[in-house]
Amino acid sequence: MREKNGSQWLSGAALGTSLGLGTCLALASGGATAMTVQLFGVADASIEYAKGSQSVVRMREGQQAASRWGLRGIEDLGGGTKANFLVESGFNIDTGAEFFGNGRLFGRQSWMGLSNNTSGEIRLGRQYTPSFYALLRLDPFLLNGMVSPFNLLSATASQGTGHVAYGARFDNAVQYFSPNWGGFAFGAAVAPGEVPGNPRSGTNFGMNATYEAGNAYAFYSYQGMYTGTNLPQVPTVLTSNHFLGGSYRFKPVEVGLLLAQASSKLAATRVARHYGITFSWNVTQKDTFKAVAIKRQILGGGERPWSMTIGWDHDLSKRTTAYLRAVYVHNSPGGSVTNNSIAIDPGSGDDARSISVGLRHRF
Repeated sequence: MREKNGSQWLSGAALGTSLGLGTCLALASGGATAMTVQLFGVADASIEYAKGSQSVVRMREGQQAASRWGLRGIEDLGGGTKANFLVESGFNIDTGAEFFGNGRLFGRQSWMGLSNNTSGEIRLGRQYTPSFYALLRLDPFLLNGMVSPFNLLSATASQGTGHVAYGARFDNAVQYFSPNWGGFAFGAAVAPGEVPGNPRSGTNFGMNATYEAGNAYAFYSYQGMYTGTNLPQVPTVLTSNHFLGGSYRFKPVEVGLLLAQASSKLAATRVARHYGITFSWNVTQKDTFKAVAIKRQILGGGERPWSMTIGWDHDLSKRTTAYLRAVYVHNSPGGSVTNNSIAIDPGSGDDARSISVGLRHRF
């Protein structure tokens, strides 16, 4: 979600609402400043049948929106300037275990920054990338890591060892969000790899340029990532990801298109291209039908899978939604690309499919 100054809060703002944990008034010399801290989160669980090389019935979490909890705070510094922070932790609703952060306390997001109504916003810490924000607006499944076909953008099969997959988050990132000028906005981020003696190693950077006005949305985004190594004899290699897309709303239907390309400076690495179409239909005030299809193509040969997901959301209230998800991935001969953690035997060429019903609650 984009505020008037162009900043994007995502998490509780784009995927849910928040519940005030407390409001603190602190007296400072020369006047008083107001600090608001909010608790927010999502609880999401589903029952699923999945079939790949083998079949399974299982409980899954986060197939509408990944379960998480977090805190965010805003302090009004006056003159249109605010200090803010956000920390967010993921968990599995079916087991209660930490999820996504690989043992980190706040693996989903952890940043602080300053924002201003006229000059934009700057953030420091672990945060979503400019490409993620641009793609998020296009995908009706909100780049859900369980079911969205946009997960194919992170695949590396058949490209070679020199390719680094597109990433949704940067550690150690400094990111800038511009104000919104008549629908136009841009963002940029850089995240140093912090390897002594090799400033390029593990360094990531990116940008986006977006336009949204009326019923139209369009964007271009770039993400560059250097392979990480602390060995002087091993060269760092640049991977580049380009994303171009947009959508138009023919009320109550919205249709979008995506073109993407992933390449590497390493000569032996092949180029991957992605072609996608998105569809969302607000059937009633409480019901939404959505569908996305993405095809991945390796230039010069290799795996050419495509993935499609359809879904139905029914709002039981402002905070609670019941949903249906159906996922299908078609592999080319010898391929083993998957989605939704459906097990595919390496090189089998088996297809993947799943169907699930679930419930999501926002707080």
